[in-house]
Amino acid sequence: MKKILLSSLLLISGLSQAADKTNQYAYGAMIELSDSESMYNRIELTGDIYTQALSSTLDDVRVFNQKGQPVPFALANVYQQNDENQTFPVTVYSLDNHQENDNNNNQEDEIEGKKQSAIGQYNININNKNVQINLDNANKPNEYQATYLLQIPSEIKLGQPFSRLSIDFEKMSNWQASANLLYSNDLKRWQTAIDNVPIMSLTNNNNNQSLNVNTIDLPSGMNFKSIYWILQLKSDKQLIPTIKTVKFTSRKATPVRDLYPIDLNLISADEQEAIYQLSTSLPIKQLTVKLQNERTVLPATIFYKTSDNDKTWHKLDDYIFRRINDTNQSQTININNSTLNIKQLKIKAINASLDTPPSVTAYLYRMRIIFNSANNGPFILAWGSAKAKPASLSEKALLSDTISAKDVPEAYLGDKVKLGNQKVLLQTDDNSSNSSSLSKWLIWGVLIAGALFLMLLALKLLKEVKKAE
Repeated sequence: MKKILLSSLLLISGLSQAADKTNQYAYGAMIELSDSESMYNRIELTGDIYTQALSSTLDDVRVFNQKGQPVPFALANVYQQNDENQTFPVTVYSLDNHQENDNNNNQEDEIEGKKQSAIGQYNININNKNVQINLDNANKPNEYQATYLLQIPSEIKLGQPFSRLSIDFEKMSNWQASANLLYSNDLKRWQTAIDNVPIMSLTNNNNNQSLNVNTIDLPSGMNFKSIYWILQLKSDKQLIPTIKTVKFTSRKATPVRDLYPIDLNLISADEQEAIYQLSTSLPIKQLTVKLQNERTVLPATIFYKTSDNDKTWHKLDDYIFRRINDTNQSQTININNSTLNIKQLKIKAINASLDTPPSVTAYLYRMRIIFNSANNGPFILAWGSAKAKPASLSEKALLSDTISAKDVPEAYLGDKVKLGNQKVLLQTDDNSSNSSSLSKWLIWGVLIAGALFLMLLALKLLKEVKKAE
């Protein structure tokens, strides 16, 4: 009886802990490593994987080693390469010295200019227009101050906010000052961006060491895109060298997830509507529609179905598509939600006719796989399984803190390999439920057998007690 119980438990354990194997996947391809010594490699997924995987979230994708064992991997987003900053010089006006320069060292005007500067009033000619700038100055006695107006050139088309400005001074050694930076769009209302930033140029002649601090980093939480800036330099002890040039640098653009294009197949069309479909339901982020004939306008409504089981056409929105000339003109439709699962798409003309159905392309988020490639190569990428469950790790969990995904060597998909047959694409949850039912019946059988065993043992003990009496 004990042997029967033990065998039953082992059978149940085997059914519930079946290993992931290559023959449970319909499709596969060899992985060609670019660096076989690296602990990790990454693969850009191709269109076959997006359209042949049964899971819209790629849960049925795996990496196997030469022993047929699953390998730890992570599904990671792919981002557009956009590491460039804009850096450009700005127009610099000296507010302290303009009276002196404009009036040919006239002493009275110079004294008047200093009085106005002391109370924070500055008169300046900008773009052939006289402007008065009023600042809240609070100068200490005997404090030296230099004030500059910085203007962003009108031809600069700024995409990202400013992150830094760099100052080039006339040559002068061993000086220090503190900098205040203000900003405005109308030269009237001034707000402080940052204050009391140390600026200096120090030289130690004994050991030939020097320290130059001539940049100001702006706070990252503010959207700095103003046209006009005030730079105030203050020092208690010594003069401040004259500024030659100032350059502004913009922040790096926020990384944008890259998209992968997949063309929709036209399955039916008439003069009023055209129906398209994808090979499987996919999470779509963007659509492009291109009319076939130039000099054409098409008002239309777009409908969609989410899956083969979806019997209702859901309205996406009304649009007006146009093509002016023979250039490759496609109109983009951005999905407002994060993504939208689409299996079929219908374009229905509004007070117009569809002489030639337009071409439609869907875009989903591009993905890559990063996997542990240190041992037991070569490796196989497998996909397409109805029974597969999510197995991907997070990128952070797979990679150590010192490794960035962009630094991981890139691998490539090689020859296709035959894994399981097409039946693995049809083994749905019904089959899984059958296995679960079998496991449940076995568990009940073991429990009943155990109860019977305990009853027999109790009866045996009862008989022995009676004999003893």
